[in-house]
Amino acid sequence: MAKADKGVAPPGAPGEPEPVLRRAPFSDNPTVGARGQRTQQRILDAALSVFGEVGYHPCSIDRIAKEAGCSRISFYQYFAGKEDGLRQPAGQVARQLNASVEALGPLTPDVEGWSQLRSWVERYTEIHARFTPVFTTFQSAVTSDEEVAGGSMRTGARNRARLRARLDGATIPDRELDATLDLLVKSITAAIGTAATLRSAAPAAWPEDRVADALADVMHRTLFGLQPEINVHPPARRRPPELPFGPAMTKVLESRRDGDDLTPAGRRTLDALLTAGRQELVKHGYHSTRVDDIVTAARLSHGAFYRYFENKDEFARLLAGEAMRTVSTAFAGIPTDAVHDDADDDALRTWLRRYNSAQAGEAALIRVWTDATFQDPALRTESAAVLDWGRRQMARFLAPRPFGGDVDTEAMALVALLEVYGARARSGAATATAADVIERGLLGRTTA
Repeated sequence: MAKADKGVAPPGAPGEPEPVLRRAPFSDNPTVGARGQRTQQRILDAALSVFGEVGYHPCSIDRIAKEAGCSRISFYQYFAGKEDGLRQPAGQVARQLNASVEALGPLTPDVEGWSQLRSWVERYTEIHARFTPVFTTFQSAVTSDEEVAGGSMRTGARNRARLRARLDGATIPDRELDATLDLLVKSITAAIGTAATLRSAAPAAWPEDRVADALADVMHRTLFGLQPEINVHPPARRRPPELPFGPAMTKVLESRRDGDDLTPAGRRTLDALLTAGRQELVKHGYHSTRVDDIVTAARLSHGAFYRYFENKDEFARLLAGEAMRTVSTAFAGIPTDAVHDDADDDALRTWLRRYNSAQAGEAALIRVWTDATFQDPALRTESAAVLDWGRRQMARFLAPRPFGGDVDTEAMALVALLEVYGARARSGAATATAADVIERGLLGRTTA
């Protein structure tokens, strides 16, 4: 599948952007000509490049202008601030996603219905490839930009309604459809990003066509039930290689709170720093949090901080390592035998609740650390090994299912689903929806 060109879609493409206008007070005539449109496009491309390189919060107007080869004044002719540099392509993403759903034909239990889902996943993958920086920085932006957050919610609601309108013959109860579609679409988004990360480390192991087949299979089975002749595809001839942890990520995962040789007062000081620092990092983000903020919140001195840590990076690394270990322990505890042997009908839901409790408590801090890794190429590369570890855990969970299929690729989809589900505390109804998608879409069972 050909990659889409970087940047905003050309005129005539689905979701064509609005006419470009120059911001007041830079011109009495706000309409921008061809040269101005090229300048604005160049700035947008530069903004996407910088967002993708350093993340949302560290991105500065000076850096965007330098990347675009223009002045700050030129930047402000077209954008009110760096937020605009993300809002405009985010709006373009929304328009293209809308157009992609509009292009869907009827979603039916037969092979034609599967093909419609497969084509939609392919279009979604192309949009993701075109606007990867928007997707990768979205979570950071949405927490601080109400306009981006509101637009995302509206786009999700519209597309969920469009998908629902095209369904014909779904075997899910009508009252559960909206929640199921919402989780499926968000999981597909996460899975496309996860596959791209894995592909960056092992390109031959994660071809886009195979990933698209697997995602369409999971979605079709969830909506219409297991049909081996339609929604089960064979595995690859060779299993994906195991991606080892490199030295940078090993250092993070081995960071531990060393307080055994401390006095009771010393342990209280260390605990106070870590508790306050965790709150400050989650509240303000890695790049906006200073050591001053941490010690002020802990009501301690700078000397107390530097008695235990060389710098903020070492401090954040310790907290991130603890969060990742907490989540990985819960992740590895998925009850494979109980689920496949039907020894406990509620085993999967019980585990999901336990996993959500662990993940929701640590997800915000892990996102903070993910933000920080944008400026560390070694950690960015090694993040694929973390995802691959989770994928292998889920492949072992799926392996006993009786119908076979592409377990390795669908395990990657399950990792993405759990990422979405675990991002925040979930209700009992949301847990039931996640369990139903796993049982129907990944284990091939009928839950209705």
